[in-house]
Amino acid sequence: MQSQSRLSESAYSSYHTPNSDRLAAILQEMEYINTIGKSFVAAIDRFQVHRALLGALQKLYSFAACSILLKGDPFELSIIPCYPLSQVFIAAMIERIASAASVIDFPAVSVEELANASYLDAPDDLSITQKLGSPVQDMIGGAVIGSFLNVPLTVENRIVGMLSLFDEREGTFDTDLLKLTTMIADYAAVALENVRLRERETALWRQAEIGRQRLELIISSMAEGLLITNEQGGITLLNVSAQHLLAQAQLDLKQNSPLRTLALANNVSWLHKLADIIDEALTGVTVMNQELIAGEAGEPVPLTLSISAAPLHDASQVQMGPIGVVAVLNDVTANKQIEKLKDEFVSVVSHELRSPLTAIKGYTQHLMRRIDRRLRKTQQEQQSSAISGVDLPENYDLRSLSIIQSQADHLERLVNDLLDLSQVQWGKLHLQYSSFYLADVLVESVRSVQASTEQHTIYLDIAVQDTKIVADKMRMSQVIGNILDNAIKYSPQGGQVTVKLEEREGDYFVSITDQGIGISQEYLDHIFERFYRVRNTASRQYSGIGLGLYVTRAIVEEHGGHIWVTNNKGLGCTFSFTVPAAAHSD
Repeated sequence: MQSQSRLSESAYSSYHTPNSDRLAAILQEMEYINTIGKSFVAAIDRFQVHRALLGALQKLYSFAACSILLKGDPFELSIIPCYPLSQVFIAAMIERIASAASVIDFPAVSVEELANASYLDAPDDLSITQKLGSPVQDMIGGAVIGSFLNVPLTVENRIVGMLSLFDEREGTFDTDLLKLTTMIADYAAVALENVRLRERETALWRQAEIGRQRLELIISSMAEGLLITNEQGGITLLNVSAQHLLAQAQLDLKQNSPLRTLALANNVSWLHKLADIIDEALTGVTVMNQELIAGEAGEPVPLTLSISAAPLHDASQVQMGPIGVVAVLNDVTANKQIEKLKDEFVSVVSHELRSPLTAIKGYTQHLMRRIDRRLRKTQQEQQSSAISGVDLPENYDLRSLSIIQSQADHLERLVNDLLDLSQVQWGKLHLQYSSFYLADVLVESVRSVQASTEQHTIYLDIAVQDTKIVADKMRMSQVIGNILDNAIKYSPQGGQVTVKLEEREGDYFVSITDQGIGISQEYLDHIFERFYRVRNTASRQYSGIGLGLYVTRAIVEEHGGHIWVTNNKGLGCTFSFTVPAAAHSD
């Protein structure tokens, strides 16, 4: 079956009109091109582009089908018939398209790949005719390609695809119309490229919208409060959890309101601290786990928020500084309540343990004194009766009581650490200041620890003339004793422990160096945390609950000093701390 379309008289005559009528022919040609251009501009999808292309070409030629092969990953092949085509004819078309594609520097593509990727885009009128029950079999064309034409589709001198025309007859495509055909192909190429860009833009917008909706869902369902500000500290986003947390604190933060302005207007102390955190993050600093007491100060456990804030940077990196802040608000009140209950429990138990410990130590010391007096009396009687060298039963009793007293002292230190823990946790570590000599405390501590160990030798080096200080004498003795106990405990093979006192920049500087197992580098930052014990094989055999150094740091810092630990180059480690030499003033 042949197409009923005929070559447009106006288009064809523009190439065969005498010179006298050339101007009129040019005007007709321009009108024709303008009409074609409008049809392509009006196309909003590739199928409308195909219809515009088919309509423009049918005004030039009468042909069986055209096809559009577009580059891409994957590539696309659309076959547009003018009337029903046989499968043999379509297969021959695909073979010609594959062959022509290799000539115009198209990416390598096989006939099988083209056949699988091909799409038959029949015109609407052709589809309607078949649906109405016309004898399709009688309408199918032949199986042989008589003539064909291949034209590159170019956009800005870039080949984006190929237009191919096919017909059963020979000599269908007039070379005189090749220039006009190429112009139509260029229109189609630009229209298809615009459609592709529009589809890509639509897909990106759809993807962005899905991402936005997903992000909104995540933010709204977060258990943590989320607060986002702009570069001036104005609130741009508050999720439901953040609004709920702030409502508990009787505060309604409006969006686009600068936090600093709200803080000044409401005169809420914790809001000033929140504004400080946001301002710090706006300088490019990430703030982690800052606690804010947002509830009433008189409550047993007031509403407590943990704030983490990070600077928000421009994804395009056009602006170097932060464009805002992302802050996460966690309600840690329940944790504080649990900690308070634990501390209260520890405090009660510790107080209850001290009573029997006091009795045990008192009666032990009483028995030791009685046995010691009896032992001295017995030894005097032995000397007067010339009997010696006999190990008396009292000696065994005295050694046993010494062990009981030593263990009771150890248990008392543990109980005291537990009591100190609750005081430190709730800021109730009160110091009793008095004037004394720091060197005397060091001498007493060294003498006491040296008496309890025979494997270690403790050296004391005092490089200061005047060591008078105003501090809590008992607490300073506790600090030195805790560090010395650690040095002895973690030096199982014995060795030397050096205690040195110096003066540096107006502070007393105390260092205690041992030759023990040392501390791995990854544990140094955690050694002063509560209940922390170094998790390695070598330290598992040593007792302790991990509170001594935690309390020690609290005592030193309460005095206005600093404490730290370093690994020695050879063996062991060195604990160092400073205490201000100036007199304390409340």
